[in-house]
Amino acid sequence: MRQNLKSADRFIPPASDLARLCAFARHACLAAALATVAVALPVASAGAVPTEEQTPAEMSLEFNKAEGRLEIEWSGPIVAGMADDVHAAVSRYEQELKRVVLFLDSAGGLVEEGDRVIGVLNEIKRRHRLATVVLHGKLCGSMCIPIFLQGNERVAARASLWIFHEAGQRQANGQQRTDGAETWRLFRKYYAPAGVSMHWLKSIAPMIRGAELWQTGGDLIDAKTGIIMHALSDTTADAVPAPAVDAALASDPNTGQHYSAAEQSARRGRVKIRIR
Repeated sequence: MRQNLKSADRFIPPASDLARLCAFARHACLAAALATVAVALPVASAGAVPTEEQTPAEMSLEFNKAEGRLEIEWSGPIVAGMADDVHAAVSRYEQELKRVVLFLDSAGGLVEEGDRVIGVLNEIKRRHRLATVVLHGKLCGSMCIPIFLQGNERVAARASLWIFHEAGQRQANGQQRTDGAETWRLFRKYYAPAGVSMHWLKSIAPMIRGAELWQTGGDLIDAKTGIIMHALSDTTADAVPAPAVDAALASDPNTGQHYSAAEQSARRGRVKIRIR
C-alpha cells in the first residue's frame, strides 16, 4: 500500500477527477471494442474472479488535512484484509476526517470479504460522506460492484468497464458450480437498496447464466440501471453538468491552467509510501 499526502478540495462527482480521467482517455481505445455482449466464459467461485488471475491487490491513501478529505484507491482483487485495511485507513485520520472517496479498479474477489468491506463502509457513512469512483478505462466487476454501490455519490466514466456474472461456489472436487439463488441474494441485498433497477436485473439474469456480461459505464448509464449516479465525461470539452462548482480543480496563478487534485499533488512533489 502507498500513502500519498496531497492537496485536494471537496469532491464534486462529475468534474473533480475530470483532468485525471482525460489523461487516461488519450491513451485508451476501449469504448468502440466493448459493445454490450454476453461472453461465455468460466464463472468464478463465490461470485468472484479468481485472485490468481488478477494482479496483486494494492491500496493507496491520499489525505488533505485542511479539507478533511481522504482518498482511498483500491486496485486488484477483493482479498482477505481489504476490510481491515480500509478500516485502519479511516481510523488513522478519524479526528480530522470529513469525507471519504473510494476509487475502485477490481474484477472482484471474495464475497465474504466484500461483505466485510461493505460493513466497514456502512460504518463510515454513519459519520462521513462517502463517494465511490471508477475512472476511465478502469474495471469494476463481480463483488466490486456491490462495494461501488455503497457510495452516497457513485461516479464513473462512460468508458469504464463492468463485469456481471452469476455467483458460484467451489465444490469439494474443486469444480465451480453456479448458484442462481446466491446471485439473487446479492441482487436483493446490495443492488435493490441502492436503487438499481430490478427490471434491468431481471433482464440480464438469462445473459449471465454460465457467462459473463461485459458493459461499459456508458451502457449502464444509457440503460438507466441506477448503478452510476454521475458520469465523468471522457473529454474536457464534454463535461457532464455537475451539482455546484468544481472546487477540486485548482488554478495555477502563474499560467491560469487548471489541475486536478492528483495533478496538484504531483506538481507539489508529494511523497508516496507503499503500505500494501
